[in-house]
Amino acid sequence: MIIVDFETRSAVDLKLQGTALYCADPSTDAICMALYDTDTLHKEIWYSPEPLSERMRYALVNADLVAAHNAEFDMGIYEYICVEQYGFPEIPMENWYCTSAQCRVNAIPAGLDDAAFALGLKQRKDHRGSALIKQLSIPQADGTFNRDPALIKEFGEYCMQDVIVTAAIVGATRQMTEDEHEDWLVTVEINERGVKIDTELATLALQYADAEQKEIAVELLRLTRGAVERHTQNARIKKWLLDDKLMSPLANEMLVYVKGKAKHSLDKNIRRNILLKYDSGELDITEEQATVIQLLDDGNKSSVAKFKRMLQRADPDDDRVRGAFVFAGASQTLRYASRGIQLHNMRRDCWDAKETEEIKTLMRMRSLSSLTHKTDESIMETLAKLMRPAIIPEKGNVFVVGDWSAIEGMVLPYLANSKQSLKKLERFKSGEDIYISTALDMGLTEKERQIGKVAELALGFSGGVGAFQSMARNYRISISDVEAQNNVDRWRAANPWVWTFARDLHTAVLLALSNPNTWYEAGRVRYRYVPDFIDGTVICEIAEGHFIQYPKMHLEPQVTPYGKEIMGLTALKAAFRPKADAKNWPFNKIWQGILSENITQAFAAALLRNALRQLDDVILHAHDEIVLEVPEVYADDAIQILKEVMLTAPSWAKGLPLKMEPSIMLRYGKD
Repeated sequence: MIIVDFETRSAVDLKLQGTALYCADPSTDAICMALYDTDTLHKEIWYSPEPLSERMRYALVNADLVAAHNAEFDMGIYEYICVEQYGFPEIPMENWYCTSAQCRVNAIPAGLDDAAFALGLKQRKDHRGSALIKQLSIPQADGTFNRDPALIKEFGEYCMQDVIVTAAIVGATRQMTEDEHEDWLVTVEINERGVKIDTELATLALQYADAEQKEIAVELLRLTRGAVERHTQNARIKKWLLDDKLMSPLANEMLVYVKGKAKHSLDKNIRRNILLKYDSGELDITEEQATVIQLLDDGNKSSVAKFKRMLQRADPDDDRVRGAFVFAGASQTLRYASRGIQLHNMRRDCWDAKETEEIKTLMRMRSLSSLTHKTDESIMETLAKLMRPAIIPEKGNVFVVGDWSAIEGMVLPYLANSKQSLKKLERFKSGEDIYISTALDMGLTEKERQIGKVAELALGFSGGVGAFQSMARNYRISISDVEAQNNVDRWRAANPWVWTFARDLHTAVLLALSNPNTWYEAGRVRYRYVPDFIDGTVICEIAEGHFIQYPKMHLEPQVTPYGKEIMGLTALKAAFRPKADAKNWPFNKIWQGILSENITQAFAAALLRNALRQLDDVILHAHDEIVLEVPEVYADDAIQILKEVMLTAPSWAKGLPLKMEPSIMLRYGKD
C-alpha cells in the first residue's frame, strides 16, 4: 500500500463549497505531496512544480492500493492538478483506498488525529498545521499566496507526519474487506454524478426567507413590547415567556436537566410539545406566548441554511451538487451519512412537482400574501416543504424512485428468528396494514392506527415512555405520560419477543467477553470477543460476511436510571467528542436496546449497499430509498431493473419479505 497526502492552496473555501468545486477551481494548486510505501518503508516528499521522482512514479504505478485519509479529496487533487499539470501517472479508480473509511468500518473516529487519540497511538498529527494552512493555503489580503520556501518545506514535513500517522492507524485496525472497498468506490461514483439543484427556486426561497425573518422580527417586537427584536435572541425570549413566574405551566414544560442541573430550554422538541399541548387545550398559556414560540419555531427552520448550502455547492456549469454521501458515516452500523446539503435530513412531507411549479410562479411575483394564501401555511413552513422538490433531473430525464416499506420493522423480527417474531414477519408477508394490526393487538381500534404506528416505530428497540412520546411528537400526537405508559405496556404485552431477543443479544455479548475468540449466537446474529484487537473488540456478524464492531468493549460499574448498581457494557464511541483536557477517548454505555437497534440498522444498511452495487444511474439514496436519474424514454426499463434489484433478497437475507412500489418523479419528493 502507498499512502499519500496533499497540501494545497486555493481561493475556494473548502468547508463552504465542498471538495468538488475546490478541486476543479482554477485557483487551486498542489503545494506538496508526501508519499509512504508501507512495504519498503520508503518516505519521500514532492514539492510543486518539481518533476515527480522516478521512485515515486514507480511506486504509484505499481501500487495495489493508493491510500489517503478522506481519499476523495486527494483523488480530486491528483486527477485535476497533478495528472493534468505536473505529468503524474494516472491511477485507476479501483486502486484508490480511503483510510478514513477504514476508520469508520472499525467504529473509531474518522478524523486523523481523533483516530490516533482514540487508538492511543504514539504517532499524532503535528499541530503546526493550522498555522501553516492559514499562512500558505489561503489567499493573502491582496489575493496572492505566500510562497515562502522555508514555510513550504515546513509544510512538507507536516504533510509527511500526517502520512506517518495514517500508516500507524492502518496498521492498528483491519483493512476494509473487498465488499466494503467496493461499497466505498460505489459511493465515490454516486458523489461524482451529483444531484441537480433548481437554483432559481433556491434563490427565490432565500429571498422569501429573508423577507419572512424581517416580518418575524417586527411581530416579535410588537408582541413583546420591545423586549425581543429577533428570533435568535433566545435568552430574551425565555425571560419574556417566563416573566419570573417560574411556577407557571410553561416553566414546567421548558424545564430540562443537563448533568443533573435544572435549566429552561426552548429547543425544537420542547417548542413542538408546547404548541401541541396548547392546540389541544392541555396547556394554559396566553395566545401571545404561543405565538412567540411559533415565531421562534418558524425563524429557526433549517431550510434557510440548506437552500444557502445548495447554492454555495452547486457547480455553476451544470447546477449539480457533488460529494453529498459518506460511506459508513454512522460507523457503529455502517449506515451512510450525508454532508453539505444533508440529503438524508429532508422532511418527507413536501409539495409535489405541480404544486412546486405553482408556488415558484407566485414567488417570482414577489407577493408574500399570494403565497401564504395559496399554501395556507407560514412562509417558513412553505419553504421547508420545498427542500426535496428543489432537487430536479436534467431536462429530458426523470427520477425513478423506490423505497423499501417498513424495512426496519421487518428486519428486527427476521433477525430475532423466534416463533413469536416470525409470526410478526408473516404479517408483513401477507400484506396486512401492520399499524392497524398493531393497534388491534394493543386493544385499540382501527381508527387509532396512528397510535399503533407510533408504538411500532418507537418501541422495537426496548424503548419506553420517552421514546414513545418523542415519536408521537413527530406525528403531532399529544397524549399524557400516563396514557403513553399504558400504550407502551400494551405493545410490550403483544410483542414479548422484542425483550426476549434484546436480552439474548446482551447475554451473547457477555458470554463472548467471558470466553474470548468464541462465537455466541442470538437469533440470526453472533458475537465474538477479540482481546488483542483495538484493546479488546467485540465483533458482531449481522449476516454472512457483514460485520460491525465495538472497540475497547468491557464491563464497568454503572448506575441504572432507577438507582441500581450494575456491571454494565461500555465501548468506545466514535461519534463522541472528548473534552480539551481528556486523556482518553470517551466511552458509551451499551444497553440491550442499543444492541437491537445497531443490528437492525446495520442489516438494513447492508441491504442498501447490496442494491447500490447492482445499479447504475443512482444519484441519491436515503436509508430505505434509492433514486435513479434516467432519460424519460428509459423510465419503464429502469423501473423493472429497480424492482428486480430491490425485491430480490440476497442469499444472506433469504426469507426477508422485501416490499417496494417504484414511482416516477419530475422533482424529488412526490410523484
